[in-house]
Order: sequence, then structure tokens, then C-alpha cells
Amino acid sequence: MALSVKYQLSKSKGLSKILYCHGLEFTVVIHPTIHGEPILTSQAFYYLDHLECVAEFRFEDPSKKPTNNQVEYLLDNYLFIYSAQNEDSRITTKVTDMKYIFSNNEMYHYYDQGCTEALILDQSNDESVIEIKSADPSDNVGFNDWCLIENYSRDIIETYVEDMSSIIDKKAIVKVLPTSSRDGYFGGIKLIECKGELIDYHQAHRLDDKCSPRDIKPNQGYLSLSNSFKNSNKVDISIEDIETKTLFHPLLLSYYFSGLKEINPLQGFVGFYNVLEYYFEEAPILLGKKATFEKAQLNCVLELLVSKDELYDFINQKESLYKAELTKNIVSSTSVEINGLDFSNKNTVISNLAEWLYSIRCAVVHSKKTRKGNVTAIFEPYSTESESLNISIPLIKWLAIKCIYKDNELTP
Repeated sequence: MALSVKYQLSKSKGLSKILYCHGLEFTVVIHPTIHGEPILTSQAFYYLDHLECVAEFRFEDPSKKPTNNQVEYLLDNYLFIYSAQNEDSRITTKVTDMKYIFSNNEMYHYYDQGCTEALILDQSNDESVIEIKSADPSDNVGFNDWCLIENYSRDIIETYVEDMSSIIDKKAIVKVLPTSSRDGYFGGIKLIECKGELIDYHQAHRLDDKCSPRDIKPNQGYLSLSNSFKNSNKVDISIEDIETKTLFHPLLLSYYFSGLKEINPLQGFVGFYNVLEYYFEEAPILLGKKATFEKAQLNCVLELLVSKDELYDFINQKESLYKAELTKNIVSSTSVEINGLDFSNKNTVISNLAEWLYSIRCAVVHSKKTRKGNVTAIFEPYSTESESLNISIPLIKWLAIKCIYKDNELTP
């Protein structure tokens, strides 16, 4: 019997589409979901871009299911490809806020993200269950669902969702005179406006049911969720194909995702810098150069990864404001400034970039008040000055991606 398994992801809120990931040992579908099996917290409607996502595997032979570490590594490879293709993505497998919680009690199962324990008994398939009946003789309920409370909640939710869907298009006739701060209005006007793609309770559950790797196909394009009521709308969710046959270095992926998931630019910079640092000793050897100190080693890594033309192309593809911001000095928390990135001479742009990144690295990693008696550039975490380092993140992230590809090229 096939086994379907869901793995929680972080930073996935707002994806609002389905990713069909294939090419490696297992196919994975990443899709928005209602996390934590809601019962008491069920909603009539969900905004699609507010839903977080889950990665769903299907194992035809459950005995061959890989370990959690193997699954996470496979997912990291797919998510790395997606991140390299989608600059705004921060999706990772590094989860700290678990929403799927499993009970050790065989008669109870967790729901509502672990806040509710519900009694589960399957009289139809479990011979040890002799009888189930309500303790209240006035209850007219059959215990057909193995989650017993859902035999009560199902009809309540059905009525609730249908009633809520009927108010979506409600209008009022109003007569409002204009004021100094508001236009007047005479006529019919909607009571609510939905700012985003709205799916109802039933569509949200169908989204979960239809996103098995068995059901989604390559180049499918989109998934349709039919309307549940006359007042609700059909919803089409786009499907993006992510294909790779490459497994990248797990250590470099770990460094990369440690940088990707961080909103704090100081920590994000360090994660991506660690990817580059992995080649500090090897890059000079590959280039036939001698580099004893870290800045010279970083310069060799950059020479190994990118050409001057590639660097200029990357910068020129950005908005003009980005290039202008790169050239400005960065003011640290001690008011000591880090010189802006100099693009004026194409022949020295790689060494200028190494100097710039190394200066930022020292200010981020060290907290020395002075160096040789002089005040140094350092950044106070979560300060206004530290936010100025956001300008460096797209560039060092791009270099980290280049480094991971180069590592695979050198040691596939």
C-alpha cells in the first residue's frame, strides 16, 4: 500500500502556486495547505497567499521510504534550484515552529496544530473496537468517521461555510454625502471587498487532496478547484515545474539555506559568505596562485566563479537604483564607513568586489571596539545601520549560487 507523507517547510507563506519537482529519486509536490488538521479552528474561507506550504511525497513501497535526513537533502536540492530561478524565494526545510504534531496515545490524535486531542476509533476496520455510541441518548449521530468528533462537526461546518459564502456578494443601498475627507456615494455598494484569491473550506481541502505526486503531471499548467456553492468562485492555481537531476553538496546547501532563511541581513550575509569560504584554500590552487590571507583567497574564489562581464551583466540587470546604492558608502554603527563598491574600472572590479565583501565580513563577524588603536566598523544587530547591509544580500547570494554550481562542476 502506497504511503503519502507531508513535510513542513518554512518561509513558504505567499507562494500561492504549486511546484511540481521532479528529476531526482522521488517526485515532490510543494503546495499551499491548511496546516495542522483544523477541527475547532476550521474557517469558512482562506486567502491563498496567507497559506503556508507543505512538501508532499508518495512512496509506492513504504519499506523503501528514506530517512528524514535523506528526504530533507532531496528537498534542499529542489528548493535550491527554485531559489536560483526565483530571487524572492526564501523557502527552506529548516523548520522551528512545528505545526504537525503526533500523539503517543493510540486513542487520540492531535488536531488544530497540536492544540486539540481528538478521540480516534475505527469500528469498521478495528476488530478490537466492540461498540461506539454517544453518551447522550438524545444525540442522533452515527460514528462512521474514525475521528469521532467530526461526526458532529461535519454538518455544523457545512452549514457555516454555506452561510458564510452567501454573504460574499451582499450589497447595501447607501446615500452618503461627500465630506472633506471622503467622496459621496449614491447607489448599491458591496459590503466587503476581497483583497486576494479567496478559497472556501471545501476548496482548501480539495487542494490538499489533489496535490499528490500521483495526481499532478509534468507541464500540467494549473489545477482547477471547482466552486462549492453558487456564490463561490472556481479557482485556478498555477503549477510550476522544477526539474533537476543534480545533487549538490549538502554542506554548501546547509550554509546557503542558513543565509536564505534569515531576515536579519547580518546573519544572512554570514550564511552566504560561508559558501564562498569553503573554497578559500582550493580556489588559489585551481588558479595556480598563492594566497595566504583571507582577502586574497576571497579574490581567488571570485575569479574562479565569475568573469568581469558576468558581474557587470548581473548588476546591469538590476534596477538602476541598485547599482547606485552599491556605490554609496555604508555607515556602520560606530560611524566608521565602508567604502562603496567601485565599478569605474572593469579591470579591477573583481578585486574591488573582494575588498568590499571582505570589509563587510569583518564588520559583521567582529565586534572589536578598536583595531591597532583605531575605532573599527562594526554593526549592532537589528540597528538601522545593519539594515543598510541588505544591499549586499542579492550580490553575495548570487555568488553563493555560482559557488554551489561550480563545486558540482568540479566534484560532481
